[in-house]
Formats: sequence, C-alpha cells, structure tokens
Amino acid sequence: MRRLLLVATALLFALAAIDAVATDEGEGAPEGGTAVVTLEDRLTTGLKVRRPEDVEFVEHVAEMVRVGRLPEKVVDSAYLWAIRRRKKYPFPAFQQALRLQADRLGIDID
Repeated sequence: MRRLLLVATALLFALAAIDAVATDEGEGAPEGGTAVVTLEDRLTTGLKVRRPEDVEFVEHVAEMVRVGRLPEKVVDSAYLWAIRRRKKYPFPAFQQALRLQADRLGIDID
C-alpha cells in the first residue's frame, strides 16, 4: 500500500511538472492557471524538511541545480533513494546520499 502511495505521489509530481512546462510554453494552460512544483518544493515536501538548517540546505541544493553546478539527476536519485527507505524523516538519508554522490563527482555542496 505504501509503495502504491509513493508511486501515485511521484506520478502527481511528474504530471504537475509536465503541466507547468506546458503552462510556461503557453499551450494547454487551464483558465485558472496552475501551481508550479519546483525542485525545492518537491524536496521540502517529500523529505519532510522541518528544521531551518535543513530548509537552508534544500534551498542551497535547488540553487546549485538552477545554476548548473549540480546535476538534477544526482539530486533526484538521492531523493528517490531516501524516500524509498520508508523512514518517517527521510531528509538525513537524502543529505548523506547527496553528499556522497557529489563528492564522487568532485562537486562541493557546502
């Protein structure tokens, strides 16, 4: 049941991202508009980020992706791995996995 919920959540995020891209391009935008799900929003919600220092880390990671210093694929893989572990608070696992992957690529996150 949890796996189904996880897949459904991921599908909703993917659909929201596709809709956001379509809205940005001016095609298929509903009359009321849609909310754009950013990487930062997805990480904050999915990883259940609560503490200010964790929010700051997520903001920093999202900014690194925006400017092209960190590949989004690396962030996505760490994110998916962390939430698949089925812990109540997946952020620490995400942070550790992302730091390890970034170190292997020679990218300084801090």
